[in-house]
Amino acid sequence: MRIGIIGYGNMGRAFALGLKDHYDIIVFDKDTSKKELALQDGIGFSNSIEFLLDSVDLIILSIKPQDLASLKELNFNGKSLVSMLAGTSVSRLKEHIKDAYITRIMPNLAVIYKKGVIGFYSEDAKKEVIKSMLEHLGKVYELEEKYFDAFTAIGGSGPAFVASIVEAMRLSGIYMGLNKDVSYDLAMATIEGTLELLKAYNEEELILKVSSPAGTTIEGIYNIEKTGLKGILMETFIRAYQKSKSL
Repeated sequence: MRIGIIGYGNMGRAFALGLKDHYDIIVFDKDTSKKELALQDGIGFSNSIEFLLDSVDLIILSIKPQDLASLKELNFNGKSLVSMLAGTSVSRLKEHIKDAYITRIMPNLAVIYKKGVIGFYSEDAKKEVIKSMLEHLGKVYELEEKYFDAFTAIGGSGPAFVASIVEAMRLSGIYMGLNKDVSYDLAMATIEGTLELLKAYNEEELILKVSSPAGTTIEGIYNIEKTGLKGILMETFIRAYQKSKSL
């Protein structure tokens, strides 16, 4: 299967790099300076969006939502189209793209390392083929479209929020006298180990396993509860959800 990617920004490039070992990939970007980068990546670059549409079996759309109107006059020839445009529903896509079978996805940046999470909603008869393609990039969650804003907040924005927690751990280590490299490595190793522990225990069980009576951990847990940190974190995800709904 030959796949065409329209848009060679961060996510379009991540998809191209993640899929190129499995499929024939060609990309187009209106910014022709992206051609050199694509060729360096070993990805074919089309100088014409019309040529790309004519020569591929499936199209992945990775452009800014405000550029959607530029596609209105193009002929998609009844092909499968996968859109990753944030906050852009299938019904809105159909206002601009008349002759394609549309799948909507919401990936996160971890698809670069084939560890992504991808929200998936499809009206395409070939959706199982498309889903199989996406599984090369991470874990695919088939959802009703109404849940995409929630998925965006947790799966799409989540890496930035987790990175903020890692940064807080690193800065705390520096404050307590550790050098920045040790602090960062310790934070990362702790997160990685915790993810393994959470496969064996639920959150409450793990907290109780780590917390000794009158010990250091329960002192920190007390502060989490007293300051309402969990509520602050929930509010962070909820604000991202509300922003996604407003787009």
